[in-house]
Amino acid sequence: MEIRFQPALLQEVIDSFVEKTEREGDPTYYKEFHEYADPIYEKFILEDREGEFKKLYQYLFGTWGFSDIIRDSFNEYPILKEKVGIVLVKGVLKEDQEGVDILRKWGSVEKELAREFEEKGMKGVGIKLIPRRFYDPALTRYCRHELMHISDMIDPVFGYDPDTKVGQNPGEETLILQRYRVLWSLSVDSRLVAAGKEPMLSKEDRFKEFRSWYRKIPPPQLKSVFEGLWQTSYFTHSELIEMATDTLRVMDRAVDVEGGELPETENKIMLMPGFPCPLCRFPTYSWVEDMANKVEPYVLDFIRENHPGWDIEFGACDRCVEVYKLRADGVM
Repeated sequence: MEIRFQPALLQEVIDSFVEKTEREGDPTYYKEFHEYADPIYEKFILEDREGEFKKLYQYLFGTWGFSDIIRDSFNEYPILKEKVGIVLVKGVLKEDQEGVDILRKWGSVEKELAREFEEKGMKGVGIKLIPRRFYDPALTRYCRHELMHISDMIDPVFGYDPDTKVGQNPGEETLILQRYRVLWSLSVDSRLVAAGKEPMLSKEDRFKEFRSWYRKIPPPQLKSVFEGLWQTSYFTHSELIEMATDTLRVMDRAVDVEGGELPETENKIMLMPGFPCPLCRFPTYSWVEDMANKVEPYVLDFIRENHPGWDIEFGACDRCVEVYKLRADGVM
């Protein structure tokens, strides 16, 4: 497996690390850098210096252990060392631009490179990092977490399919994909903890993230559901998609836990934000819940007359309820 680092990234990492350590009172790296850099100005003409500095940055990047962080992360995943032919590591400016992915999802140059290795039965992986990440202790667990995602994507058992279509509209698709990401990351960190390795986020932080995306599940049930997910050793791509699409399938994963409560999911319907209202078919984030107590019986009967087969358990958006009340009252 070949690992290539973007030259501009190497320079940025070394320069910023030298400046940082000197500012913090450790001149060791500053002195070592200038021990090699100053003679370049003395021995080489202007046209040749750029090439010499590239060699210097590459040498120090390896000697100071920055390249080992990436290489050691891949060593934890035998399937990656076997099936990945090349890794490109490049720098980005912002944290929200960082990521680890299969090369085909990147630019045209990366796609061509990926195609070369795919013809050999191998994959190409791309890593985008902000330069200061290399002297952040969190880089090791970040790479470990992200590379388990890549390991899943390459594993035939996981069955990853980037072309899976979800949702009936853009809002619903966004919601499902966000929940898919949360569930997959939860699974990755739980497996890392089970293997005795440091996860990207702790179990407590994963629970907070999970809770923010499943607020409709009552707290005692949420605790049991999360524990069931955390204890599951492996999820496939299709299972994650199914759970991200249907909250009841997530709730089916609940287990007995102290302070928790097993939910009753049989014949239950969840009114999820962004999903289409059964009356108007438009996505809604404003469901009218507990309709038996909040909506007058004659209005419910009027809705049933106009929508045979509908009942209060299917829910409705607040706009439809208001419109049908006006129609039932003869106003519209």
